[in-house]
Amino acid sequence: MRILINMPSQFGGHQSGVARVAFSLLARLLEQTPHHYILRSPWTQSQLPESLRNIRLDVMETPRPRFVFLDVLWQAVMMPLLCRRLGIDTVLNMDPFGSPTGGSRRLAIVHDLYFKTIPHQIGRRAALTSDFIFRLMIGGSNKLICVSEATRNDLCRFYPSAKAKSLTIHSDSTLSAIAVDLAEAPLVEGPYVLAVGNATPNKNFATLARAFAEIAPTQPALRIVHVGKDEAEVMLNVLPEALRGKVIRMSDISDQQIATLYRHAACLCIPSIYEGFCLPVLEAQEFGCPVLCADISATPEIAGDGALRFNPTDIGSLASALHRLFDEAGLADDLTQKGYKNRKKFSWGKAATAYAALLHQE
Repeated sequence: MRILINMPSQFGGHQSGVARVAFSLLARLLEQTPHHYILRSPWTQSQLPESLRNIRLDVMETPRPRFVFLDVLWQAVMMPLLCRRLGIDTVLNMDPFGSPTGGSRRLAIVHDLYFKTIPHQIGRRAALTSDFIFRLMIGGSNKLICVSEATRNDLCRFYPSAKAKSLTIHSDSTLSAIAVDLAEAPLVEGPYVLAVGNATPNKNFATLARAFAEIAPTQPALRIVHVGKDEAEVMLNVLPEALRGKVIRMSDISDQQIATLYRHAACLCIPSIYEGFCLPVLEAQEFGCPVLCADISATPEIAGDGALRFNPTDIGSLASALHRLFDEAGLADDLTQKGYKNRKKFSWGKAATAYAALLHQE
């Protein structure tokens, strides 16, 4: 079979969550199937991970569109012609901003529905255009693959017509303990709570900062390490001036550095009000980092028993969870061991086997 991996909406050379998932999945598909794959994206051959330098993978570089909405419409017209020219059997859209046409079968991966669950995060116009694109893709896809059951439930709630053609295939961590030096010295001295991700509204980092302020008197050495951007200074704006120096921000760091941060953190805290999957949960569990996470959306599903849960709308609930982590003997070690066990439930090999079965369906 000849399969088009379609990912035009991502930035070339930028390791976004979608790109990491796409490359991890594609590497396993190349191992497990005899098919020939064509990657259509803004990524060049030289920018791809070493694992994708394969004779059965062709790279078709395409510029990232300025207007994704118009590009989806263009793809709907152009893709059947392209697929006929290349002899494509199946189109696998790595996110819904791909093509609803082309090939004999079309699959699309749904990572989240931010534009429906928290539309203020992207704005009314973007939410309306995303809604139109989703309807187009739902109508044109043979299967819609959701990365979590929580995301599938959201998809079917907002688009009932998707129920019959949707299913869940869990993703997996895109960091591996095998690929990093676990003996690396700590990047930050002393205890710290780790927060990962840009400070978008769904991440709810202001609640973390407020809970941190509540426990600070009993944990004077504790700090927050934030990996990501916070242009609006969401956390600093809600902290008393005396505590603002306890927030350390890092961005554009290497896999080795983020793995080291996980390895030495007191915990990873996920106060999100919405997540489609939440890769940092599995990354933390991979490296023995205790996880505290919100008890809503996809995080409980992904974290399993390997996390201490709290109500993300209640500052006291998060503060209480942090107090427990530091005060209860053995709790951190218990969360770490349960995290190791939970992390083993997720596998790119298992995911690739499920995707391969869909590629073979008539």
